Amino acid sequence: MEALQSLMSARRVGFVFSGGSARCAFQVGVVETLRELGVRPALCVGVSAGVWNAAAVAVGSDARLRYYWRTFFRMPHLSARNLLREHTPYNLTEIHRRTFRRYVGSERLRRAEALPLWVGVTRLADRRPALFEARRAEDPLALLLASNYMPPLYAHAPRLAGERYGDGGLANNMPYEKAFEEGCDAAVLITMKGESEGGLYRNPADFNHAIPAPFRARTVVIRPRQRLPIAFVERRWAVLAGIIEMGRLRAREVLLGEVHPELSAGAAGRPDAVARLGHALLRRLARG
Repeated sequence: MEALQSLMSARRVGFVFSGGSARCAFQVGVVETLRELGVRPALCVGVSAGVWNAAAVAVGSDARLRYYWRTFFRMPHLSARNLLREHTPYNLTEIHRRTFRRYVGSERLRRAEALPLWVGVTRLADRRPALFEARRAEDPLALLLASNYMPPLYAHAPRLAGERYGDGGLANNMPYEKAFEEGCDAAVLITMKGESEGGLYRNPADFNHAIPAPFRARTVVIRPRQRLPIAFVERRWAVLAGIIEMGRLRAREVLLGEVHPELSAGAAGRPDAVARLGHALLRRLARG
């Protein structure tokens, strides 16, 4: 309960979403638990695939995150026409454009009630990290796509302020310091590297990152116990729903001290076990 109490007593809490491709489904379950417990953010920071979750939370669509993900993965990801148009068979730019417009939207990001949304990217010229505020961006969707740019999934690196930028996880996969720079006195860092795998993943040169003392006491880290047993490009909804459920239960462990044996290495270390969690979750949702 100490972790939850620290968040509830904070004046301003920042939600920080690391990258992790399809594994970022874990963040959806964490957000659902935070919402159930009444932990509300003052701002969001997102990197790579985590920016879509961060954007949805920033505009108040956190209750629709599960539907956002399901809609995204129902669409065809390969297109011969896209090979001619964008020089890659992956149709991700168009899918993101459609789902972003439906569940987030540039107009909603710019409304007064939207939360600040900081997006981490990597400047390709020198591989240095950078952060941009989406509400001030000329094209917020282009900014979020830049944080996801990784060949061959995307063929053309977006330009921001005249320079090309790519996946934020290349330089800084979890810029939690930004939350504190913007006035937060507590932060929730949601990342996908399991505790059994060692320290936190920040970038290829800092694979086992330890949060330094000035921030450690004010940062609640929610991550899986074990390595998530899915591929970065997983598309099966039952498996993704299982990862969402793992995130929901893991957040309850961290924040409430609950123990969930289904998250142990033996129970949740295989895709079939994760799919069973997903089917259980879907049956529960169907019953209302």
